[in-house]
Amino acid sequence: MIPTALRTAARTSGRQSVAAFHTTASLAADVSVEHGRGEWKTYGDITTYKPGHFQIKTYNKISPHGLARFPKENYEVKEGENAANAHAILLRSHKLQEDEVNLTVRAIARCGAGTNNVPVARMTELGIPVFNTPGANANAVKELVLAGMLLGSRRIVDGINHMYSLGEQGLARERVEK
Repeated sequence: MIPTALRTAARTSGRQSVAAFHTTASLAADVSVEHGRGEWKTYGDITTYKPGHFQIKTYNKISPHGLARFPKENYEVKEGENAANAHAILLRSHKLQEDEVNLTVRAIARCGAGTNNVPVARMTELGIPVFNTPGANANAVKELVLAGMLLGSRRIVDGINHMYSLGEQGLARERVEK
């Protein structure tokens, strides 16, 4: 829907339309308050604020090796509710709800492929980017696939079950090669 003032501005010609557009545009969009978040009191406890120091909230268990990539002098990583003034959220399979996203959050990262457990549309409305890391677990998937192929092709599970049955019959010691 086009506001009446913009339609009127479009009908005028020359410099008048440019001046009318700029006046109308400045009235239509007030961008002075980022994300509609308002006063400082909504940003959490001001006494714990440190310039250049960011707090990251994690859900699920994130690898300590990955979290170690955040230098301690710039980042503070906390789990769940312990992070009251988090600037970012890292999660794996946790189903994130909008009320779990603090007003201080500026980015959400999903550690894995897909973002089906994050309300992306709502976060976009709030101006919070949502990232994912497709392929980050590629090595783990590769190892599981190779292990499954080896287990299936060499009939390892069948051998294990056979040894269990021999053990139950008391024949395992005499049947094992020495």
